[in-house]
Amino acid sequence: MFERLLSRPIYLAAMVAAIAFIVYLQTLAPSVDWIDAGELATDCYTLGIAHPTGYPLFTLIGWVFSHLPIASSIIVRLNLMAAFFTALGAGGMVLLASELFQNWMPQRVKKPVLKNLKGKAQPQKKGKQRNAVAAPSSRRDASTPNTVGGRIATSREIAQVQAQIPFIPNLAAFATGLAAAFSATWWNQSTSIEVYPLHLFFVPLVLFFFLRMLRNEESEKIQKDGILFALLLGLSFTNHMTTILLAPACLYMFFARYRFSKLARNRIVRLGPFFIAPLLLYGFMLIRSAQYPLMDWGHPATFGALIRHVTAKQFQVWMYTGSGAAAKQFAYFWSRVPKEFTIVGAFLALLGLWKMLNAASIRRTHILAFTLLLFFGCLFYSINYDIHDIDSYFLLAFLTMALWIGAGILAFNRTAPLFSRWAPWIFPKWRIVANIAGLMLLLILVEIWNNCSENDESGNYMVQDFTLNMLRNLPPHAIVFSTLWDFWVSGDFYYQLVEHVRPDVLVIDKAMLRDRPWYYAELEKRAPDVFARVKPEEEAFLTLLKAFDEGRPFNEAGIAPAYQSFTTALIEKNLDRPIFITQEMVDQRDDLFAPTMKIVPAGVAYRLWPRDTVYMATVPNETWDDKNYRRRDYYTDDARLMQAVPLERYAGACLARHDTSTARAFLGKALLFTPDLDANIDALPDRDREIADAANENFTQLRAMKAQLH
Repeated sequence: MFERLLSRPIYLAAMVAAIAFIVYLQTLAPSVDWIDAGELATDCYTLGIAHPTGYPLFTLIGWVFSHLPIASSIIVRLNLMAAFFTALGAGGMVLLASELFQNWMPQRVKKPVLKNLKGKAQPQKKGKQRNAVAAPSSRRDASTPNTVGGRIATSREIAQVQAQIPFIPNLAAFATGLAAAFSATWWNQSTSIEVYPLHLFFVPLVLFFFLRMLRNEESEKIQKDGILFALLLGLSFTNHMTTILLAPACLYMFFARYRFSKLARNRIVRLGPFFIAPLLLYGFMLIRSAQYPLMDWGHPATFGALIRHVTAKQFQVWMYTGSGAAAKQFAYFWSRVPKEFTIVGAFLALLGLWKMLNAASIRRTHILAFTLLLFFGCLFYSINYDIHDIDSYFLLAFLTMALWIGAGILAFNRTAPLFSRWAPWIFPKWRIVANIAGLMLLLILVEIWNNCSENDESGNYMVQDFTLNMLRNLPPHAIVFSTLWDFWVSGDFYYQLVEHVRPDVLVIDKAMLRDRPWYYAELEKRAPDVFARVKPEEEAFLTLLKAFDEGRPFNEAGIAPAYQSFTTALIEKNLDRPIFITQEMVDQRDDLFAPTMKIVPAGVAYRLWPRDTVYMATVPNETWDDKNYRRRDYYTDDARLMQAVPLERYAGACLARHDTSTARAFLGKALLFTPDLDANIDALPDRDREIADAANENFTQLRAMKAQLH
């Protein structure tokens, strides 16, 4: 029964998915997470249009999950969806690795003859596979491969006997799935809603059916494997466009297998309809956008707007920003490798590369070239993005490394029997299995130990607290400008549009106000009276902005003054409503954004006013639950600073008025966000260490300042 279990990859894939899902549940985020989680959750629940590239399949599946009675809150249901598909993706890795190890990695044979286990040379029969091995001479030899005819076997002879144990590659594939599941970035995708869990589900299956198609289908007729490959490939493109990164490796395998023949052309033509059919899901965005949903990013209600949205034209400014950015991201990637799989995994990956190098070619293809194209195709594309949250862009490279790790376990299984020369009693058949299982267990336990704390989001209420601290402490009908998308503006979409918290507050993302023409329609739906007062200034700026966005000629010299005129009017004509900006807009003042307005400390934010004045803020009622979430990084430390510094500045204004008691109260609120000052920040990456140093310095000064007031 145990051998039957190990001989069926589908059973092992189900086991890996179940194990991963159970572990993922322990680290699942209980609320909205950083970056795009709030916006994506709102898109799913309201069937809206997500940020480019739109992700229509993700949105539709998310809508189903958001309405299932599987959790008490909508955001937890969607976080469960992330854990579910990430776990299924790890199961898919077992199927992919099993296909590779069983069918695409035969051992290269250097001589035309093979020795049987009695030491006699026998010519290799015509028509037999290059990697064929002689059968063991006896049942005892099969179960005890360390002895042959009363002598110690060589490593080649032992490897030949091991080849008769059919489930060894499947056991290595099982280890591959677990290694992927608990690598740092893969695991991170399971903790909260994102588009990448569904991507991780599709990619291994696409590659699995692609390789099966190449191996099984000899004629022009399209069979089950080819159909499933084309359908899954099309569906994967309707979720995430980085599926295109599979192209170099797959094109190499396809044309190496079929060459540029009539068969290749006919196969492409016959597969085409099955690939194109799922792409029609993008039509959902045309139809839904025309209905003006609550979330309508880019308003892709026309074919031209849809093309710009799907190609992510507005985000291309972050690509190819120069060799400096690419070099920085390239160095960052390699610094992440030991963290992803630990040193044990990195060593096994190198061993796996050696194993693949020594594998024989199959039908003019070589599996090492295939995996290298997957790896470097992803790496060289991703390093061109000059963004902070770059890790998820490396997922295909990390997926490939997991395959190398599995191959490394196979290589270890081949070299480990060399020790039988000194200890011939320790390598009977099932101890070979135990040998692999022990190595696999070591790798997985080290990975979980190394990566669990970094990916444990079960205590992460920071985005929820930041968002609610802002909304609940602003006065009625306030307008607040911010560029802190990753920290609370994205979360605000969820809390205002789904949970209906403080709908009277108008939150405006100043970055999108500057360069996203579609965003104006969204704001006008939520606050028509605010924008009705500035219609002439808005139309003058929008005319130029739309031309710029669509690539049409426009008055380049006039766009900046038009923006300044519009933002000034937007504030000056709405001063009957309290208007605020957040900390980062004070630190990096935009000279074109309402330059005549004064910035006044106002508690949780800063009030904009036409003249110098004093704003009398009440002590805010703020929550900060980080007792079970003490990780130090760019996001956590910046979230603390962005909330504490405005309170500190208001306390300073109180001291200037000799209001010591109020200053003390506000300093106490600011110190609520104090991080773990004893944490070892020297162990942090360079990009996190800078903000951690600033946080330590700032909160140390806050403590000293408050101590002086007692």
